[in-house]
Amino acid sequence: MSRLQPKLELIQQLRSEIMGYLGAASAFDERVAKKLKLSRGDMRWLDLLGREGSMTAGQLAEGSGLTTGAVTFLLDRLEEAGMVVRRRDPDDRRRVWVELTPAAHKRLHQTQAPIQAEMRALAQQFKDEELAIVRDFMRGAKEVFQRQIKGESGDPTGSSGANRGREGPVG
Repeated sequence: MSRLQPKLELIQQLRSEIMGYLGAASAFDERVAKKLKLSRGDMRWLDLLGREGSMTAGQLAEGSGLTTGAVTFLLDRLEEAGMVVRRRDPDDRRRVWVELTPAAHKRLHQTQAPIQAEMRALAQQFKDEELAIVRDFMRGAKEVFQRQIKGESGDPTGSSGANRGREGPVG
């Protein structure tokens, strides 16, 4: 057996684990969204605001690919749910800043604290060098997805191969 065969098997196992991780993460996100009485889309924007901090409505539109009208509708819903607040920019009244409310921070933290604690405990089982390898792989995988979203790496629909669209990450 060639040295290539074990690597191909490892890549297939990695692909399977990534797909399982994505499925489990998606199911978790769905559960959190239901608990907060929000949609998965709402959760994506809250996550973005949580990671990036205050953003303008225009930045949200640009980053999401949504129209400004759709972002306004989204923000109306999230504001009504007490999750975001809009503030006029004092230097440019046309600009509106959006940020999570303290209550939203608290609700999101409460739903995510248990999984964060378990993930920290899991990470403690690995050496720093091993975690750096995983981090680098995940960063590269994220960049692959981002290039596909932007259309920089060919056709993400897989029109050049019948099974390509069903293969998923790494393979």
